[in-house]
Formats: sequence, C-alpha cells, structure tokens
Amino acid sequence: MMRSIQRTFPLFVTALLLAVAIVQLTVGYGEVRRASRSVADTRLRFVDSVLVDLFRSGPQRARITALAKDSAVVAFLRSGGQRGRAQALDALRRNTLDTASNVRLELRDFSGRLLLSTGRFALGDSVLVSPGTDSARFGPLQRRDTVLFFGIAAATGGTEQAAGNGTELSGGIVQQVARLQLNDRTRRQLTGLSGGDMAFLFGNAAGDPWTDFGSILSAPPANVRNSPRPTRYERGETKRAIAMAVPGTPWMVVTELPSRLIVAPAQGYLLNMAPLAALIVIFGALAAWWGSRRLTAPLVGVTRGAEAIASGDLTHRVPAGRDDELGRLARSFNTMADQVSRSHHHLETQVAQRTKALEGTNAELESFSYSVSHDLRAPLRAIHGFSRILLEDHNAKLDPEAQRLLGVIDQNTRRMGQLIDDLLAFSRLGRTDLSTGPVDMKELAQTVADEIQRTDNGRQGSLEIRIDPLPPARGDRGLLRQVMANLLQNAAKFTRDRPSARIEVGSRADSGQTVYFVKDNGAGFDARYADKLFGVFQRLHSTEQFDGTGVGLAIVKRIVQRHGGRVWAEGAVNQGATFFFTLPGEER
Repeated sequence: MMRSIQRTFPLFVTALLLAVAIVQLTVGYGEVRRASRSVADTRLRFVDSVLVDLFRSGPQRARITALAKDSAVVAFLRSGGQRGRAQALDALRRNTLDTASNVRLELRDFSGRLLLSTGRFALGDSVLVSPGTDSARFGPLQRRDTVLFFGIAAATGGTEQAAGNGTELSGGIVQQVARLQLNDRTRRQLTGLSGGDMAFLFGNAAGDPWTDFGSILSAPPANVRNSPRPTRYERGETKRAIAMAVPGTPWMVVTELPSRLIVAPAQGYLLNMAPLAALIVIFGALAAWWGSRRLTAPLVGVTRGAEAIASGDLTHRVPAGRDDELGRLARSFNTMADQVSRSHHHLETQVAQRTKALEGTNAELESFSYSVSHDLRAPLRAIHGFSRILLEDHNAKLDPEAQRLLGVIDQNTRRMGQLIDDLLAFSRLGRTDLSTGPVDMKELAQTVADEIQRTDNGRQGSLEIRIDPLPPARGDRGLLRQVMANLLQNAAKFTRDRPSARIEVGSRADSGQTVYFVKDNGAGFDARYADKLFGVFQRLHSTEQFDGTGVGLAIVKRIVQRHGGRVWAEGAVNQGATFFFTLPGEER
C-alpha cells in the first residue's frame, strides 16, 4: 500500500499531540496529587498539635492544680485526714459547683486510700489513677461497660516523717474523675471546627480504649500510633492519619482524613483538563489536516503530472498559481515538461531517420545474405563438382599427389559451405521472431541425444548420454532445440577420443532461477580463455584435432540471450567441460 504524506502527516501530528496531552495530564495529575497530599499532611499535623496542646493545658487541669495548692486541702491531706475535714470538703464542693455535674473530686493519700470525695456518681477503684510524684499529670482513659472516664490528678506538697525503720511521706493526691460525653453531636462539633472533613480519635497510647467522641472504637493500627509522620491505613475506607502523644500522659490524639478527599483535587484536575486536552488534540489534528492538504496539493499535482508525462501524455501541465516555493516548483516542472516534449519530438525525428537508415541496412543485409546463399554457393558448388568429377572419372590418370590435392579441395569446399550455412544461420537469429510457449526440456534433450547416438560414427569407444529430470521452460522450441543440439554435438565431438565417453544433461536451482547444464568428460579447455568460447570463429583447438567452424557456441549464446537468459562455461584441460545456461520458467 502506497504511503501518502497527506494522510501520514496529520496522523503523526495527532499522535504527537495525543502523547503530549497524556504526558501533561499524567504529570499534572501527579503534581496536583502530591501538592494535595502535602497540604493535607500539613493540616493533619497542625490540627493534631492544636488538640495535643488543648489536652495539655485544659481548664480542668488548671483547676485541679489550683485545688491541690489550696491550704485547707493541703492541711487535711498532710494530717492524714485527721484534721480540717470540714474545710477541705467546703473547698471540694466549691470546685464541684464550678465544674460539670458528671465530675467527682477525691482526696487520697499517697497509698491510694480514699480520704474524702464529692460528686454525683460513684466510681469504682478500677478507674483510679495510680499515685505519682509529679505535681500534675493526666490519668489514663478507662472504660466501664459502655462508659468512658478520664482522670486528672495533682499531688499536694508532702513532707518526710520518720516512721520506725524508715520514713514516710505525708500529704496526698487531689484527683478529678470525669465522665466523657460520647455522642454524635460532640463528634460533629469537633469535625466542624476542623473544616468538616477531618475526624479525631482519642485514647490510650498503649491500645484500648479509643473513641471518636461519638462512640467507642478499636485502637488504630500500631503503625499509625508509632509513626512520626502521616500514614495511610484502611478503616472502612482508605484514610491518611497522624498520631501525636500528649506529653506527660498516656494519652494520644489521632487526626485522620479520608484519602478520597486528598485525591479529589487531582481528580478534579483531570476532569477539568482532559476536555481541554481533547480539544487541543482535535484542533491540532484539524489544523494539521488542513495544512497537509494545502502543502501537499501542489505536490500531488506535480506527481500526477510526472506520471502523465511518464505514460506518454507530454501535453500535461501543472497549475502554478502560487508565489511560494511550491509555485516555483510547479513552474519549473512545466519548463521541464516543455523541454521533455521538445526532446521527445526531436528524438522521434531522429528515431524515424535511424529507422529508415536501419531499414536500408537491413535491405542491404538481406541482399548480402541472398548473395552469400546464391552467388558464393555457385562457385563452391562448381569447384566441389569438378573436383568430384576428376576424382571419380579420371582417378586412374592422376598420380597420388594430384589425388591427394583434389581430396583437400573437396574437403575445404565442403567446410566452406558449412561455414557459409552457419554464418547465415547466425545472422538470421537477430531478425527471427520468437514464438514462445511451454517447452518440455527433458523430452527435447532426449530427442537430440537419440539423434546424436544414431548418427555419431567413427567413435573409438562407447558414448553414454544421461538426461536427468529437467523442469520445463518457456521459449521458442525450434531455437531451444538448436541450443540443445549444438551443446550435445559439441560434447560428443570433444569426447570422441575417450574410450568411455559420458555426457550428462541436468539442472539446478540458483537464486530462484533454473540453471540447465551439459557436462562431459572430454578434452576440456583452459579456463583462462573461457570468455572466448562464445565468440564467432573463436576456437581453442585446431581443426586437425577437432573439426568445426567456431560458430556453434556463438549461436547458443545469441539464442539464450534473446530468451532473456545467460550462458557460461567451466572446465579444465583433459578434465572435461560444463556449459551452463538459464531460461525463463514456464510460470512466466
């Protein structure tokens, strides 16, 4: 299929624009997604740090720290609960009235024994905060059934007192235990404060329990809790989360954001940019198609003009209405067409003149052939006839030397007649029309071989002619018979002195072409003079050794060349010779 620039160029430009658009969309999508993820990570870190600071410095912690410094509470705890109970209880009640109704205040000594408490709900020892020596710290998050509690504790200042073999610490711990409100409203309020797309988890750093302030949840995976940077994980959907521990406490805050919200800007980029890229590709393809047609239309005209001139229409011209390079090309083409037309007419005139001259030459050649066949043959026939009369009628009156000379005259007149016949046959080959058709080469070679074996007399030994299977050829049967006859006769002549002569006719395939050959074990020839074998009157052996006129192989070459083939020979002295020739196959 012929390629067309008019179609190939728009396809190339379209493919290039499409590739650029795909690369641009891919790179842009990746950049937007990376930027969106970076912004999301920054937001997660910021919001998480704000919540951590909120838990570290909450008002409840400040209130419980102030209560731990109250003089009545300190005196009550230092006395081990023996003195100042009423004053301490008043201090606790004042604090309870200022706090939520679900808060319980307790005073304990350093061994954890409850000395005084106030509040609206009873709390078992399972949620107690273990005593510590630090001045203020958060207690762990605790769960009882479906209720979560967290505790805030502060230690009052203590003094060491001697007791038996050691010392004991006087003073105690002020602890506030609060019930954590869990409902969807609290969760939605916290989510709204962050922009409506983030969720918050609060719980123990070591594991259970955890909450989203709406319900109790299982703890996030360990890789999320232990990673210092935002991490991707699955819980219901793919999320990106960061965890931060509240310093000085066993608490941890996790802020998470759904991954679909992070990918949404990149997807929006694709949705917005893909139609624009498609429009660019479409407009680019249309522009390339229009430009290709505008650019190649003059070239198509020049091409069609060249094809028309090549087919013989020398009057065809190309429109040249443009002023650019293509217009100059069209005008140059028309100039060239005018020159070709003039040259063609001049050539036709010359061909007519040469044809007329050749016709005259052919007439002269025909006249010469007529003279050769009649005028030259008449003296030869006379010489031959008179020499035969002398030999046959006056043989007794002639001495032996005269008889020998008359024999030489008779032999040379016969040879001269054969030479004239061969020359006439050679000259007629150039003017004879070929009558081509399928030719059975094996049958043709077998017919010629049978004739040679019947007529070849004077041979010293036996003659074997082997004909291998031969593929059919296409050509003039009469001329191809002459080729086979000349080659086989030549092989029979040069094997006449062999006691066991062998001639082989075969074929072989060479580069998709059939090569026929005639091989013998005769006298052979010097390979240095192989190029002289097919010339007229060229002989590599004397007439005393082998008779002949030196025209047979030249006739073979002329016939093979007229059939579109070629001929060559290989051989060595006293080692035989092989003659090769090619012919068109029957399928052609």
